[in-house]
Amino acid sequence: MLSALRSALFVKVMMVIVAAAFVGLIVLEWGADYSSTSRGATNLVGVINGNEVTYELFDQQLRGAYRLEKNRGVEDPDLGQLVQQEWDRLITQTIISQQIEKYQIQATDQEIDFFNRNSPPPEIQEIEFFQTDGAFDLSKYHLFLDTPSTYSDPNNKNIVLYAENRAREQLLSGKLQELIAGSVKVTEAEVREAFQEKKAQVKVVYAGIETARIADSLVTVEDSALSEYYIAHTSDFEQDEAIRASFVTFQKTASARDEENARTEIHRIRTEIEKGGNFAELAEDYSDDPGSARRGGDLGFFGRGQMVKAFEDTAFTLDPGSMSMPFKTQFGWHVLKVDDRKGEGDSLQVKARHILLRVQPGRDTLDSLRILADDFMEDARESGFNTVASRENLETGDTGYITAGAFFPLLGNKTSGLVNAFLEAKPGMVSPTYESDRGIYVFVLTEKRDAGVRPLDEVTNQVAGRVRQQLKRTVAAGRVRDILAEVRGGQALKEAAESRELRYAEPEPFAKADFVPTVGSRNAFVGKAFELDSGEMSDVVITRNGAYVLQVVEHLGAQESNFDLEKAQLTTQLLTSKRNDMISAWLTELRDQAEITDNRHRFYTEF
Repeated sequence: MLSALRSALFVKVMMVIVAAAFVGLIVLEWGADYSSTSRGATNLVGVINGNEVTYELFDQQLRGAYRLEKNRGVEDPDLGQLVQQEWDRLITQTIISQQIEKYQIQATDQEIDFFNRNSPPPEIQEIEFFQTDGAFDLSKYHLFLDTPSTYSDPNNKNIVLYAENRAREQLLSGKLQELIAGSVKVTEAEVREAFQEKKAQVKVVYAGIETARIADSLVTVEDSALSEYYIAHTSDFEQDEAIRASFVTFQKTASARDEENARTEIHRIRTEIEKGGNFAELAEDYSDDPGSARRGGDLGFFGRGQMVKAFEDTAFTLDPGSMSMPFKTQFGWHVLKVDDRKGEGDSLQVKARHILLRVQPGRDTLDSLRILADDFMEDARESGFNTVASRENLETGDTGYITAGAFFPLLGNKTSGLVNAFLEAKPGMVSPTYESDRGIYVFVLTEKRDAGVRPLDEVTNQVAGRVRQQLKRTVAAGRVRDILAEVRGGQALKEAAESRELRYAEPEPFAKADFVPTVGSRNAFVGKAFELDSGEMSDVVITRNGAYVLQVVEHLGAQESNFDLEKAQLTTQLLTSKRNDMISAWLTELRDQAEITDNRHRFYTEF
């Protein structure tokens, strides 16, 4: 056993452990103490409650997270997302580590040994050497721990030390959670209320109309209504400090050479199939159509009008078993094989599979584009952004005001790096290059704005949308009020609704937490249904998305005899929920109070 661990298996084991160690732990589990002394302020990615986070430390953790994502099968991990994820993780780890120290929480050697023996960490359980028939075998792990020579071999000892450290972390986590939320209790009244909410149902019939069915032309949004709404809801339009920038785009467009490379490759693939290559296997290996590639290029049966014309024309001219010559559509180059046909005339369908090669910018094209963007950036910094853009006949765009983390079409939500860098700069600063799947961008800071309420002219469309929705709810309520009057005059609800083209429905019985089709969940409609007595009809009920009138058919009470059967499970669920809520609120408060300096934008751009 030990000789095996000294061999290639040990390398594999340690790769898993090291990657996991770099990444750290999930919320409320933490690893190292990030309080190393930096070599200088310029080397700090940030400071969290006095603990300095050096670039070397953060980048090491980031690289570990990247490797772990690759090990999990993610082909191209999102670096920007990892930068945000690992920073958030560091904040949580640091805060909680400080709380452990504050409350002097400790774990004994006996506790650690017991925990490690009975609940080893997932990365240990995933090691093939400790498994039997693909499942973790605790007896094999115990044998490893109980073998004296394990501790004389440095490599094996490192595995044990890692597992014990993870056990210590989880124990400390559990003790801290118990300290913070251990006093949380659940009363029988709360359990009974949860039981009723989950099991008690009501059967209703209703009529109504959703605001989506009210045409925009039926409501008029007056300027005065915009102003009134804006003044009444100014807090909704508060914004953090923001920047505004101009930018140029270097579009990622395939070159003539890329086109020729794709055409040559699709011909090569077809030739390989002609020589005996398996179409399905080659589709899995080469096709750029992810939906069909995993099925060997299989598209199933389809009729006329379901595919683009060039594809359809090719498919319907081939006999079963035959393969097309390469042809091009707006999606790229295809080679297509028909497997079967069925039906005749207008009902004719073919069963086909294909291989698609998209015409995409190749490495040489992208390298040339990056050189152009870098050259522009350097020239813009030296001669001025607008001067160089004009000289190069490059069209400039305007970002509008954006805040850190806010969505911007070119960068998605990865705007923190750009915004935070520009907030420290003066107008005229030219950014590094930013890259997305569609292009490469260079920005120049034009304006900065302090945090505050955004002016009405900047949020007019947003305000107008809200006012329009309010007006539509009023129109919907009026239509429902009309049929309610008819029902009270003796007409049946269904007839009244259908005569005015309103929705009439008899949904299945539902509980308080259930979703009612079209109507929604946990809204005024559901609340009113449980307020009314059997046979009673409501007034007009307005929800966020519509207006309704409903009548209760019957209440279906929870079976009291089932309470004892579900009591234990409900109690556990409620207790877990209340404890998690308390811990989450506690941690949120600590994060809000934490003194954090974030310098990530000085080292990373796209996050």
